[in-house]
Amino acid sequence: MTESQALQKAKEMKWFQDPQWLRLGQFQKQFLGGYQSPAESRKFFLADDGKTNPENELFATIQELFRNSKTIKSQDGRFEDPVACVFPARKLWLENKIGQSLPAVTCDRYARFKEIIQPNSLTYVFSSYYMNNPASAFGHTFLRINKAPSARDGERYELSDYGVSYAAMKVSDNPFVYSFMGVSGLMPGTFEINPYYYKVREYNDFESRDLWEYDLDLKPSEVEMVVAYIWELLDVNFNYHYFSQNCSYRILSILETARPELNLTASLKTQVMPGDTVQTLYQQPGLVTNVHFRPSVRSIFDQRYNELNDTQKKQIRRFAKSEFVDELVKNLDKDEQRKNLDAAMDYIDFRYPKEVMTKTGKYAFKKEILSRRAELGGQSAPIKVQAPAQEAPHVAHGSRRLGMGYREWNKENSYLLDFKLSLHDLLDKKFGYPPTAQITMGHFGLAWNSAAKSLSLDYATLYEVISLSPINDFSNSSSWRLKWSVEQGYESACDKLCRWTELSGGTGVAFTVFSNIDLSAWFRITTLTSPDFKDDQWRIGAGPAVLVRWSYDDVSLLAESYYRYDYKSKLHEFRKNSIGLNYTFSKSLSMRVHGEFLDQIHRSEARLLYYY
Repeated sequence: MTESQALQKAKEMKWFQDPQWLRLGQFQKQFLGGYQSPAESRKFFLADDGKTNPENELFATIQELFRNSKTIKSQDGRFEDPVACVFPARKLWLENKIGQSLPAVTCDRYARFKEIIQPNSLTYVFSSYYMNNPASAFGHTFLRINKAPSARDGERYELSDYGVSYAAMKVSDNPFVYSFMGVSGLMPGTFEINPYYYKVREYNDFESRDLWEYDLDLKPSEVEMVVAYIWELLDVNFNYHYFSQNCSYRILSILETARPELNLTASLKTQVMPGDTVQTLYQQPGLVTNVHFRPSVRSIFDQRYNELNDTQKKQIRRFAKSEFVDELVKNLDKDEQRKNLDAAMDYIDFRYPKEVMTKTGKYAFKKEILSRRAELGGQSAPIKVQAPAQEAPHVAHGSRRLGMGYREWNKENSYLLDFKLSLHDLLDKKFGYPPTAQITMGHFGLAWNSAAKSLSLDYATLYEVISLSPINDFSNSSSWRLKWSVEQGYESACDKLCRWTELSGGTGVAFTVFSNIDLSAWFRITTLTSPDFKDDQWRIGAGPAVLVRWSYDDVSLLAESYYRYDYKSKLHEFRKNSIGLNYTFSKSLSMRVHGEFLDQIHRSEARLLYYY
């Protein structure tokens, strides 16, 4: 087939409407008609109007792939390649359409790229929630290109494989500027590819995040298309949208180019949570063949510690406080010494990851432990960490929630309706989410007062995170919380029901006892503003709080007592006690009752919650 014949057939068959072609250009239908691609790099388009016209972009692509007369420079200006070498995925697609090979072109850089990564199969990887960084609190996903077929027994060496991820370019060290630009889509996002051991070091070791790996059943031709498309995207910028077109969205869009019938991104919610994308893949019939769990260095230490006897555990705890190596081996036989020294090395790895990675500080201490371990000789038995099945992202309850209920408040009755965009709170059952964290974004509630026949906004929680970091012999991290919301209720500065805007935060300590009870003590700072306050529209206060969370099987209970001293109020003291109980019927349904006590004002309510 000649160039003119291919162009004629493309017009007649309307190839520009082919789903695979539209996905290769990332073209999206617009509300008022037409298409537009979110790609921001001019070099990604061959036609002058290619960003908004998939038909003209197709015709320009056909012409250039047949003629091989044009070269394209990389964004940094270091390389210049023919069109066929810049767009190998488009070339594969067109060859499949016309049923013949296009004119051969020597593509040294692309050939070298494939030679290095040796693509054979693909794995979708979920990095668990990282509560020490608000930007990583929702998890992260990326794609692994495997040099060997997907593992059948879980025993393959994938550290030499390559991980492909999409992330925002850091344009500011100011966290508020960074967050605003990420949420508003003003920050550029790029694809990058690194050896998988680099990803393991970053997530598993440095941040102590478990990795969940999902092997994908893709044909060799589909793997080839994915790899070719990744090559096209490595030099392209997009606008990064933290809650929509984020890392997970972009990785799924790559998989769609290989098998258009998957239609993955169309099934996602408006707010794309990384955990939701795992479920989207897992629900595709036959797509996920195996699930593997790669424990973090912290999980490995916990397992190694749990396998020690009581005497060894006692010495490890002493070592964690004193960091004297002699504490590890005192009065132990050689086998016990080996196990203690192995556990100590894992402890240093998760306790001082930055120093170990940069070979500073405690790295020298780790070398001392390694030396003592080498003197003993002998081989250590491999540690096998059982995957925590209830924390797997593919078994998580839906990130969205719809609730209906009834409330009695100060002798007034109301019917309730609430909707939450994401993600998980401390009363929810621990389906696939961090067991000691609450992550809420976009929680809205309405109340209908049947007597007054009035509908009001009950609350609008824009963002709330509570991170409990239980202190034990090996960790002394602080717990933290942050909340930004609009609420209505009874405050000490109101004569009646009023509404206010709240920005609050706090730090505290938490402890876990009997494995299922979390106790925490807090110091909270709260800023409130409302035109309904009778003395001053602004109130600033601070004070202690105590929180208790108990969870067992399908039942969970959360109680909190809070005292606040307000510095800008005639009534300086504010006290509130609350308790909530949740019973889970299934992954999608639960019942919740809640009570609140504020001076002489009591509130009780019950809700039926549906997760989807």
